[in-house]
Amino acid sequence: MATTIRVKIANGHRPQVNAIVEASPGTTPDEAAQQWVAARYGEWITRNITEAFSFRNVGVAQFDVMFSSTEHAREFQSLIGGQEVADAS
Repeated sequence: MATTIRVKIANGHRPQVNAIVEASPGTTPDEAAQQWVAARYGEWITRNITEAFSFRNVGVAQFDVMFSSTEHAREFQSLIGGQEVADAS
């Protein structure tokens, strides 16, 4: 059963997201946040936990990461933080 963790993003990432927007005219802040989350967290999750995950509802303030394994979700939560959400659609 899939488990989703919602992570609130601290403001320290904003300069990196803004740099993506500036480097790619036409990119919205939410699109830039999606790129940043994929690079920062996606690569880390793949290296340290699993390849069976997906990002949902990514924005400049938070994102959801859905794991196919509850065990992987709990491992991510213990290492990174966040709150388990019942309905993240």
